[in-house]
Amino acid sequence: MIGAAIRKGLGGVIITDHDSVKGGLVGKEMARGYGDFKVIPGAEVTSRAGHVLAIGVDENVQKGLGVEETVGLIHDLGGIAVAPHPFSIRVRPSVGNECLKADAVEVFNATNRGLTNSRAMSLAKINGLPRTAGSDAHWARTVGTAGIICDDPVENIPRGKVELFGTYVSTWDLKAFNFRQLASALPNRPLWK
Repeated sequence: MIGAAIRKGLGGVIITDHDSVKGGLVGKEMARGYGDFKVIPGAEVTSRAGHVLAIGVDENVQKGLGVEETVGLIHDLGGIAVAPHPFSIRVRPSVGNECLKADAVEVFNATNRGLTNSRAMSLAKINGLPRTAGSDAHWARTVGTAGIICDDPVENIPRGKVELFGTYVSTWDLKAFNFRQLASALPNRPLWK
């Protein structure tokens, strides 16, 4: 992922694996060998209502709590909370209107086509919330499809001091992503009852 980001001209990445900071911590350590390239660790925490990004944390955040409690724990760890894909029809559950409890809202997700991004943008604008964008990259090919430009995401995102960029992932990449999600879920489900 780091190599893909560097090849695409990015100066850093925020790594937020599902419910674990381990990937971000490993990435941060690995990035030391890449000059000025920065890795900010975090996690995509599964709250009762849906996912909440914990950005800038070095410890896991307990999953399964309400959004407000999840955001509080993220703040206690010195991080910021971003509501990713709040109206996604691909990812269930999504936090929906509870994204108002976060520090910022992802208004452009490269894997969410249709009205989900515009709905998030409208909600953020109406409520004066800072906005972010993300590639939601689950493999190197889609790293850097969307994101933010700023000096320090943990400081700049809550202040709305970021520039957004992005395009949608290709239809082929989206189909491959959906297939990978389905394939990874199958070993965990019995074929017969």
